[in-house]
Amino acid sequence: MSYQKNILMASTRLAAVRSRLPVAARSAKFVPLLSNRFYSKPTPKTIAPLFTVRRTAPSTSLFNVLGRRSYINSNDEETPEGLRYTEEHEWLALEDGNLAVIGITGYASKALGDVVYVELPSVGASIVAGEPIGAVESVKSASDIYSPVSGEIIEVNEQLDKKPGLVNAEPYRRGWICKILIKDTTELESMMDNNRYQTFIASS
Repeated sequence: MSYQKNILMASTRLAAVRSRLPVAARSAKFVPLLSNRFYSKPTPKTIAPLFTVRRTAPSTSLFNVLGRRSYINSNDEETPEGLRYTEEHEWLALEDGNLAVIGITGYASKALGDVVYVELPSVGASIVAGEPIGAVESVKSASDIYSPVSGEIIEVNEQLDKKPGLVNAEPYRRGWICKILIKDTTELESMMDNNRYQTFIASS
């Protein structure tokens, strides 16, 4: 069968199809794909991206980014200076007088792996130094959170209910656990500074 007959048959079928279409659709142009001899593939056009991802280097100091909202005053994100540490890998930052912010260290968050749940203490609860006040569960394991000081829980980080991964991503910033009104500030003397904590985890 010749190509002319092919085209004639296709045109006849196309006319039959068009007669059953709505009036607005009958003006559409159709190209019969009978043979490469009668059809040439259009040259693809280059489509510009809708947006460009801009990658920037991380800040060298979290303290410079957040100012007083950060509990870090060092470039070292794993064991920042100015904080106090425990052997259970909690950190403590004094805010005003006997008000302390508690969290788990960057070293501990890396060892735990991806955190999927944080059990927070109850606001108003009286706590004793060395006693568990909550827990952290990760894809690897679960670990208790111990209070480094005695006192009263006055605030908890409710963001962790929906975003427990902040403990991994920002352990010293938005990943803090709770705030405690310290009963006896002399308990702080038994905690480690930055250098002692580094020595401790190096020997662990």
